[in-house]
Amino acid sequence: MFIKKVKIKTNNTHSLYLVESYRDQNGKPKHRTIKSYGILEELEKDNPNILEELRLEAKKLSLEKEEQLFQEMTIDFSKEQSNSLLNYGYVFLERIYNKIGISKFMKAYQETTRVKYDLDDILKLLVFSRCLNPGSKKKTYENKGNYFFDLSDFKMEDIYKSLDYLALIKDDLTYCMHQGISKEYGRDCTLVFYDVTNYYFESEEMIGLRQKGVSKENKKTGIVQMGLFIDRDGIPITYELFPGCTNDLSTMQPILTKIKKQYNLGKITIVGDKGNNSGKNLSYIDQKKDKYIISQKIRMRGSKMADIILDPEGYIENQAGTFKYKTVKRIRTVDTGEVDKDNKKIKHELTEHLLCFWSLKEERYQHAKRGILDEKIEKFIDDPSLLNASNSFGVKKYFKKTVYDKDTGEIVKAKNHYEFNEEKYKRDIALDGYYAIVTNDLELTPFDIIDKYRNLSVIEDSFRVTKSDLEGRPVYVWTDEHIKGHFLTCFISLTLYRLLQLETGNKYSVNKLKDALNSAQILQMSNGILHLNKVNHEILELSYKYGVDFSKQFYKSETIKREFTTLLQNT
Repeated sequence: MFIKKVKIKTNNTHSLYLVESYRDQNGKPKHRTIKSYGILEELEKDNPNILEELRLEAKKLSLEKEEQLFQEMTIDFSKEQSNSLLNYGYVFLERIYNKIGISKFMKAYQETTRVKYDLDDILKLLVFSRCLNPGSKKKTYENKGNYFFDLSDFKMEDIYKSLDYLALIKDDLTYCMHQGISKEYGRDCTLVFYDVTNYYFESEEMIGLRQKGVSKENKKTGIVQMGLFIDRDGIPITYELFPGCTNDLSTMQPILTKIKKQYNLGKITIVGDKGNNSGKNLSYIDQKKDKYIISQKIRMRGSKMADIILDPEGYIENQAGTFKYKTVKRIRTVDTGEVDKDNKKIKHELTEHLLCFWSLKEERYQHAKRGILDEKIEKFIDDPSLLNASNSFGVKKYFKKTVYDKDTGEIVKAKNHYEFNEEKYKRDIALDGYYAIVTNDLELTPFDIIDKYRNLSVIEDSFRVTKSDLEGRPVYVWTDEHIKGHFLTCFISLTLYRLLQLETGNKYSVNKLKDALNSAQILQMSNGILHLNKVNHEILELSYKYGVDFSKQFYKSETIKREFTTLLQNT
């Protein structure tokens, strides 16, 4: 049942009716009037909310009638029942997928191509499968019948072909998503976070994006680098892929240049870790009149940084003696990485605040880790010849190669003769518990700086989610275009989950939401009856939030489809 509003042309008013849908003896859909309420404008004089209340009442009457029908309904168990459980949890993701304009973009793009298969359907399958049941493209295709939605007909090879198209439209699609998120959620890009990670492949062949590099998982196979920007709510903005051999320091500037221009961002503050701290990056940000908050390495060889940090002058300590900090203003000249017409290096002057702080909790944590290193160091001091690449992680920096014996002064011919650098080790122990952050925003207080920097953990969690919950690595595709298409589906999947978290008040982890959406299963029975598995608390909460009801055990097929329509339209 629903409320029908009919315009009266003679006086420009509207009549309200309670109307019911039914099918005649020939199976054609018809409407019949159950009740007339009168003139809307007259009713609104006494109750301005009358139309919304009547619509809710109509929905309630529909549900009550369906309950009555189910009491009279019988299931014919003599007919073969389906044994396949179909997931409908994807519909909560599809709602956001549509809301931020992805489906609309894909349909518009399809019209510019000669592609016969439905690109939007394939992207939905790739994204929803990545969110709920991640696996290879082959596995995704084989399991496409596990969802309670109608897909157009396409073949396995069409999925791989679609990755080529996704690679082509990556920039336009991610910008479309940014516009949709800005419109629907009021995105704030005045504070952004940047970090770099890498993903490994199963193949050891190095070609294109797949190159040898410093793997985060210590893998010996090829890797691809990803630089990712997110906003202050943890929602991804955009990303870029780089060959695995690319240094982290070289990734920020190209992607920052692109989004500042394409996304028309105003003045921004960029938060990053020490892996992105270079004169080239900081001078670039400063010259664009933007701000940065970036951690500083404190254990660099030959640096005066340790002396500044360990100097007790200027520190402010809390009453409990568990935390202290100081701010040092400094002016320094850095290399921009560019040259002038005479091929001379171009320098840039930075005026910064260096925030140094110490935490007792962090010192204890680092001391505990150092205990493991102490055991290894003692072992190698006794016999330095044991030191090699496979067993020296974390300790080799404290040993230096020498060609003479310090006790006898004799030349040592041994290939691997090392001497323990005790001075460096003691200096590092003294620095345990200390951190340093540098910023060119001189108006920020020390606690503002720390507060903004701590939010960088959100981007680290985004990489963890992409690698673990979404199983973005290892990568099972090989060509550069397919790699780019694969990571676009991962980016969209992460974005959908982050927006779902935002809509639910960030109460649930991605893993919790993934389990909840996977619990939403339908069993198709005879006579158009659907049996819904018992859903968990999160699905019920999502249902009520978006004005649908998945709490019952049995539904008619048309009822569920109507609930889906209501959910998808609730933006």
